[in-house]
Amino acid sequence: MRVEAQNYFDLIVEPTCSEYFERPWEFRRGILSLIVTSHMVDYWVIGSYAGGLSRKEMGEAVSYGRLALIGLHPDLQLLTDVADAAKHGRLASLQNRTRQISGADQLKSPPGIFNAPFGQGVFAEAVEIYLESPNGRHLSMRGLLTQALAFWRGQLGIQSKP
Repeated sequence: MRVEAQNYFDLIVEPTCSEYFERPWEFRRGILSLIVTSHMVDYWVIGSYAGGLSRKEMGEAVSYGRLALIGLHPDLQLLTDVADAAKHGRLASLQNRTRQISGADQLKSPPGIFNAPFGQGVFAEAVEIYLESPNGRHLSMRGLLTQALAFWRGQLGIQSKP
């Protein structure tokens, strides 16, 4: 039973993401949404974990669980990398896989038109926080979060929002 994951989703993830979706020009809310959503993996795995209480054992369980969940929804890896970059500023390279982001400086939002900030007046819907990938593609953070929320709702058996 994954009561902890359900509670975390209901009390932390869903409201944090809703606040960001209501005010998408607020970069801080977007970053917080990425971070709390990336931690759903921890709650999901630990909710059914029956092993020992050592940090090493629990960490290994989360790592294996993360790999299994990424098999179901590959963008969870990107979400984790982006959240980690936002938290730590710069990420070290890994031997076992390639990261899709290396630093927080790849998270961007448009400055506005004529130097007027987006998110105000008639430009409220024009803002988008995005990841600038190494190959120059812009990946929407709102899109990444929307898809991740849909995945977690499915895992938790929650009816999709309209």
